[in-house]
Amino acid sequence: MITINLPYNSNQKLKTVLDRVNGDEYLQSLWDCINTNAVRRLGLSDHGRVHFAIVSNIGLKILRNLIEAGVEPSIVTDHKLTNDDAEVVVFLGSVLHDLGMVAHRENHQIFSVSLAAQIIPGLLTGIYGEKERAIVTAEALHTIYAHESEIPQFTIEAGVVRVADALDMKEGRARIPFTAGKKDIHALSAMSIRDVKIRKSKQKPVIVEISMYNESGIFQVDQLLKKKILGTKIEGFIEVVAQVENQQRKTVLTRYTLGAPDTSSPKVSIE
Repeated sequence: MITINLPYNSNQKLKTVLDRVNGDEYLQSLWDCINTNAVRRLGLSDHGRVHFAIVSNIGLKILRNLIEAGVEPSIVTDHKLTNDDAEVVVFLGSVLHDLGMVAHRENHQIFSVSLAAQIIPGLLTGIYGEKERAIVTAEALHTIYAHESEIPQFTIEAGVVRVADALDMKEGRARIPFTAGKKDIHALSAMSIRDVKIRKSKQKPVIVEISMYNESGIFQVDQLLKKKILGTKIEGFIEVVAQVENQQRKTVLTRYTLGAPDTSSPKVSIE
């Protein structure tokens, strides 16, 4: 079984849930079944174990940046729970959001909710009382159902999971469909993404820096990533910088800020 490594710091609730996920053979077998459909049958990129490890680490990084900047998670605002509980919600959403792909790619978020509702309470048993366990389960299920861009979101945590899911976009993550013969703009642009880094600044708590081998990667940024960020509760806290970077040159191709206070549309400037 794969072991997800996560910087849980002093969050013992998160550590316990993480340990249970890492030791859950049934859950990890479902992850393998996801990739049977996603990779082998549909020719998509990995949607299984490695994907969930990447998304959970990105999600935790984004959430902590937001909290450090004074952004209050929805589970704190609406249920008076803690930042530690918000981390548990984001982790659960990160590792369970694609679970429904064991049944089908189409409407998989619906199947994901159904399956996750059976799994989450067991992962939380003994960590929370009944009321808190129900709240954390409910909040996690919302992040799972609303991780697709066309579904309205209600919480900070759901926005974190959706954006983290979209940021699993580095070059190697697109190699499976590309090698299998998929040469459309989705595969070609994904192959051009060299690296994705997350940092913070005084202006924005989440700065996403994307380096690309060539300009085709802008399709991933301007068409796919932007669609995932817009409409989330965290769009105003994110800035995305995309640049072409290779041995011959390093140029900023596009830089835009989503959710700026003076406009409802992204600012786009070509440099």
